[in-house]
Amino acid sequence: MVACYPGNGQGYGDRQCLTCTYYLNRGWDSQVCGGVPCIYPEGRPVVANIKPLFDRLLIFWSDRLNPHKVKPAYATRYAITLWYFDAKERAEAKGKYQLASGKKGMQVPISQVSGTS
Repeated sequence: MVACYPGNGQGYGDRQCLTCTYYLNRGWDSQVCGGVPCIYPEGRPVVANIKPLFDRLLIFWSDRLNPHKVKPAYATRYAITLWYFDAKERAEAKGKYQLASGKKGMQVPISQVSGTS
């Protein structure tokens, strides 16, 4: 996913197994702009707050053992994110997409193969 977060104070969070995010904003000041990812390792009193600095690649296990969220951003933030879902989470995400689209039972193409003759 290539994303542009509008910076209106919204955060982001979802369920995945593995998250990889590459940050694209030069001169990002986390104290002013926010948008800081927070990881809460289960059973530990530690919170990892990672500044979304330009050219930083953040890779972390984002399953139930590492709950996480992104604090609200107050400036437009650009990032490229890649998620890995396990089979159960993929099925749940697919169902969530179908409900959000208002087209229950809709087929979501995984890939398209064009045949050549």
